[in-house]
Amino acid sequence: MQYLAFGVTCLVGLVFVVSVLSKLRPGQWRDFVESTRRLLGAFLPSRVVPAAVARLVAPVVVAAEAAVVVLLVPASTVALALAAVLVTAFGVAIALALRRGVATACRCFGGTAELSPWHLVRNALLLAAVVTGAVMEPAAFGSADAGGLLVAAAGALTLGMVVVRLDDVGELFGPGLSRHTPAGGHVEGSM
Repeated sequence: MQYLAFGVTCLVGLVFVVSVLSKLRPGQWRDFVESTRRLLGAFLPSRVVPAAVARLVAPVVVAAEAAVVVLLVPASTVALALAAVLVTAFGVAIALALRRGVATACRCFGGTAELSPWHLVRNALLLAAVVTGAVMEPAAFGSADAGGLLVAAAGALTLGMVVVRLDDVGELFGPGLSRHTPAGGHVEGSM
């Protein structure tokens, strides 16, 4: 169990590090703030959120994601609880955006893919990993075999890269779940 707990910790750390760094890359911040504004609009009947509100919310989101990473080692239970809250909130926002036909790109990992059901799949997989880690008792990794920890970390790295790039995988293998027509035209309206 300690290897699974270690792997989940590595997976969550990797996913949240990539998420934070991708939003802070030069040229990405403005796009992330605009995507945040549109996602916030999915919660409102008017779907109109002032840009100033998004400029306030976006740094809070990034700070919360960074807090998950910082807290993983000293307080993994707190970090995983915060990660569960964030992933759930992101999932709700994505589901509402898809249901209400809010067109925006997913900026979770610096990508430009428009929100699709694949983003819900990714969030569900990530939430499952986070919950798995949260329900496990904190393990003392010091008594674990270094080889086992290395294998767990390698598995987490591989799975983390799949989670981070799942929208690309979805575009490649699942055009039926995409919000684009085969010719590349956008399909408007609710799903």
